[in-house]
Amino acid sequence: MYNIGGGYQCCRVALDRGFCFYFGGGAHHAQPDYGKGFCLLNDIVIVLRKAQAEGLIRSAWVIDVDAHKGDGTAVITRGDDSIRTLSVHMASGWPLDEAEFDPSGRLNPSFIPSDVDIPIDLGEEREYVPRLERGLQELSRISSPDLALVVSGADPYEHDELPSTRSLGLSKKQMMERDTLIYSFLKARDIPSAYLMSGGYGEKTWEVYYQFLEWALLDRLPSTHR
Repeated sequence: MYNIGGGYQCCRVALDRGFCFYFGGGAHHAQPDYGKGFCLLNDIVIVLRKAQAEGLIRSAWVIDVDAHKGDGTAVITRGDDSIRTLSVHMASGWPLDEAEFDPSGRLNPSFIPSDVDIPIDLGEEREYVPRLERGLQELSRISSPDLALVVSGADPYEHDELPSTRSLGLSKKQMMERDTLIYSFLKARDIPSAYLMSGGYGEKTWEVYYQFLEWALLDRLPSTHR
């Protein structure tokens, strides 16, 4: 439950100050009625629903750059125009290595699409940032939100140690390009941005968060303090 509370406060700070990063949250695999992977409750949608119910926002984007598809978020928000979703993820990794249909022909929820899906195949790392930029442009043509919630997973990093992320390996430079692209895209449009830490595994995960936050926090400082 602390991820939900922390994510909610992150959204409130972002709405007040334009930017906030929370070192927690991002349980994007949790489905409406069951947990999945390491995710018990989909805090992403819960905090957005709470913000909507309290009148803080009417609409939101979820920009999911974790290595794995944001399948639970896509399922829960399907058909809801007030929350638009983008997911850039491994084209063939978990959870998309499961069967698409069960024996009765029912679609596996993990294959329900986001509003914008960007699957990245093995060896396509050079295409990651350009495809993400085009995806963001597509998202901006769909709607204009009151808030963007960024599921800022570090697990696309080439030094991530989770076995299920092996088919995507972005360099440290590419990870920085990813993060600065999203930040600058949202800032240019005056869209408040709340970041959730999401996935990242191993001894070098900190490098991804550190390089981005050092840059972003310096950007937030008044020019007289730089």
